[in-house]
Amino acid sequence: MKALWVLCMLQGFLTACAQQGEVMDLSGEWSVAIDSTEHSVVLPGSLAENKLGVAVRDSAVNKLSEEFHYEGKAAFTKEIEIPENWESKPLELYMERTKYSMLYVNDSLVGTQSSVSAPHKYVLKNGLSKGKHQLKIVVDNTKSLLPLGGSHAYSEHTQTNWNGILGKFYLRRLHEVDVRCMRIDASLHGDCVLTVDLLKNTFQTKKELFKLTVRDHSGNLCVHKEFSMDVDQDTETLHLDFKIENPQLWDEYNPYLYSLSLESETGISRKQSFGIRDFRSVDGRLMNNDRVVFLRGKHEGGVFPLTGYPSMEKADWLKYLSTVQSYGINHVRCHSWTPPSAAFEAADELGVFLQVELPLWGKYRANDTALVDYMKAEGEKIMEAYGNHPSFVMFALGNELSGDTLAMASVVDYLKDIDKRHLYAMGSNNFFWDTRTYDCEDFFVSMRNGKAQPDCMTDLRGSFSFANADNGGIINSKLPNTQRDFSKAVQGLCKPVIGHETGQYQVYPDFKEMPLYKGVLKPLNFEVIKKRLEEKGLLEKSEDFLKASGALSVLCYREEIEMALRTKNFDGFQLLDLQDYPGQGTALVGILNAFMGTKNLITPEQWRRFCNDIVPLTRFSKFCWSSDEVLSVDVDIAHYGKQDLPRQTVSCALVTENEDVLYKKSFTMDLKQGEVNRIGSLRIPLSDFSLSNQKLSLHVELENTDYKNSWDLWTYSQKRDVEEGTVKGICVTRDAARFNECVKKKSKVLYIPRHEDIIKNSVGGLFITDFWNYKSFRRTAQRMGKVPSPGTFGLLINSEHPIFNLFPTDFHTNWQWWNLVINSRPMILDDYEREYSPIVQVVDNWDRNHKLGLIYEVPESDGNAIICASDLFSCKENVEVKALFESILSYLQNR
Repeated sequence: MKALWVLCMLQGFLTACAQQGEVMDLSGEWSVAIDSTEHSVVLPGSLAENKLGVAVRDSAVNKLSEEFHYEGKAAFTKEIEIPENWESKPLELYMERTKYSMLYVNDSLVGTQSSVSAPHKYVLKNGLSKGKHQLKIVVDNTKSLLPLGGSHAYSEHTQTNWNGILGKFYLRRLHEVDVRCMRIDASLHGDCVLTVDLLKNTFQTKKELFKLTVRDHSGNLCVHKEFSMDVDQDTETLHLDFKIENPQLWDEYNPYLYSLSLESETGISRKQSFGIRDFRSVDGRLMNNDRVVFLRGKHEGGVFPLTGYPSMEKADWLKYLSTVQSYGINHVRCHSWTPPSAAFEAADELGVFLQVELPLWGKYRANDTALVDYMKAEGEKIMEAYGNHPSFVMFALGNELSGDTLAMASVVDYLKDIDKRHLYAMGSNNFFWDTRTYDCEDFFVSMRNGKAQPDCMTDLRGSFSFANADNGGIINSKLPNTQRDFSKAVQGLCKPVIGHETGQYQVYPDFKEMPLYKGVLKPLNFEVIKKRLEEKGLLEKSEDFLKASGALSVLCYREEIEMALRTKNFDGFQLLDLQDYPGQGTALVGILNAFMGTKNLITPEQWRRFCNDIVPLTRFSKFCWSSDEVLSVDVDIAHYGKQDLPRQTVSCALVTENEDVLYKKSFTMDLKQGEVNRIGSLRIPLSDFSLSNQKLSLHVELENTDYKNSWDLWTYSQKRDVEEGTVKGICVTRDAARFNECVKKKSKVLYIPRHEDIIKNSVGGLFITDFWNYKSFRRTAQRMGKVPSPGTFGLLINSEHPIFNLFPTDFHTNWQWWNLVINSRPMILDDYEREYSPIVQVVDNWDRNHKLGLIYEVPESDGNAIICASDLFSCKENVEVKALFESILSYLQNR
């Protein structure tokens, strides 16, 4: 059905040209030979869509599974008929997107092309005779043919290594003088140059009369010029000057597009949309049209679970990018691949900034001229095909490249000489273990600046695998507060800096997603995970695990984004990701699923409170406070919106969970665009409010706008120290034998085991949800001789349990649990009854599937025995730890 729908859309697109007799639509039924067998297929489309290849039924859990897979040569053949008025006329065969291809006409080789990023165009200068001819297009998706490493243009983990022909697919009759490509350079003042590269299909000198028109967004005529030119065999290029008076500029707030048309007397008719903008680096900041830009980005790895390849339809990309924008995102980075024209067109219309990349995730080796030459040629094709799109603002050589820097720099310099309309980088997060930038780069995308440091001072994001950073990075290893940022890491960098693949917080699988896989990819990985949970008796809790891990993932993503926004002279982040990345280990790191659909973890409106062009921010030293302290807060506004905001009132309030306002203060001041504006400071004596143990909320909002934000805080009045012995009539012990004796006697007891005593029957404490994929990075850490991540997904808390009467909590991990989790070793309770649930359960990863308890009752004790696997003694100076200790004792005392 998908192939037929694409066919109908393509036929509509070509109707106008076909009516003039210039285009022969090649979509439809073709014959294909693979592995010495003939089949009928529909093009455009892939072999997998046509259910050809090797039927696959693997149970690998590391990615989605192709129903049919084929790698190698596929020979597509079709008989066409050349009409009389096409006889001996030059022709062009156009394929919008394919793999390495070879074109044969009547079994004679015309040529080969190898781009995986741009259209394949074959020109038959002498045309064909009237009558029937056979076209044979051999498409070869053998990975070893091209030096692409792990590029997402080929990866089975994302868009699959498909074989076929996609998008616009036709044979076009050329004129004696025709257009190969057009380029538009425009200044902010409206001075423009149209450069036309010609296809000359005659050796005779011809006088061509050209007409150039430009219309604005509403169709009004802006420019009309006519000119004639003698075109001879030495004429390669036309340069045509024109001016748009009082031009409208393209940006994220006003994605204004112009339409240029070039026509000739002999029948040339070409159109090109374009925008006028000036995206550049100024004093180390990104600016567009003299406005400071902060990139709120997401990673696009080529995840297309229905087709296994990117859509060629603008409507699909409009839907995708509209969803992206609804979450406050203004930027998309394509990881080691370049999307089709439809993506650029949609981004142009919506005002989304794109970073595209050459198809390489690998290594540049010294003297590897084949690789360098391929990447230069590929980059040039990308510029020709998509360079006019105003959304195309940044270009990189690939992902996490290594090797010879001189070779990389030579490609950047080559492309800069060709097209200066974009900013360039040698790659994203190059030299993974010692990231650094070079003089030829206009911007720097990286996870850190230099080598990892024990204090995280070089980090440009808040989370890492345990193989890449001590204890998983800032958010897991540093006491939570809202003062931390990346200011130390950006010092000395005199160019725009963007955080690479920020986040990567896993969320538990959403099995409700499985029926959505109606295309070429099947969720066999989900089936394996689901079966494991059934075997362990955990499947009925999977929905709760999803909600709890999702809430923690959102909390961590929010802190990542606010850390970036708090950093002065920082230029943005590229999340990994809003959506799941269902390959490379099965990395369910999105708040949206692989289809860009919601998991019901957070609404777009809630997400935009901390991910937007203007975001209220606060800076305070901790989340947990004693009720007799003075709450000290600095209030900032990160303002990357449309313009300065004069005399803006910012209101601040401290409220209870019942929405009772305890404190309120307002500031009125000018907010400057492109800055983190300091608004003022709050000093709130908490003793003024006679607070008990409770959660409060600090609100900051820009009055008469939709810009608002809030932060949870906890206050505690208890002062009881954590101690062993008999406390309030309860036995508090660290000794297993003493604990077991109390259980036998049905005595009331709280057991807080020493970690060394439970090491073999427990896992480590992890505050954040596990990074990317547990199994993948466990192996990496072990190879490096490092301790792997504990691999857990946060807490599922029975928040209504009376054990929390003096310790208010949500059903999921929040900041008041940080000390308690970091100093814990959750116990493995696999031997307990399947129906048994701990009061505080730690969600385990789906490779291990332990039932893990942080705080739980011993079943045979009639509720008199509590085990707390958080070492309260190691963090006993913290008020929230004292409060939890008091709350557990009070629960046991009152039973």
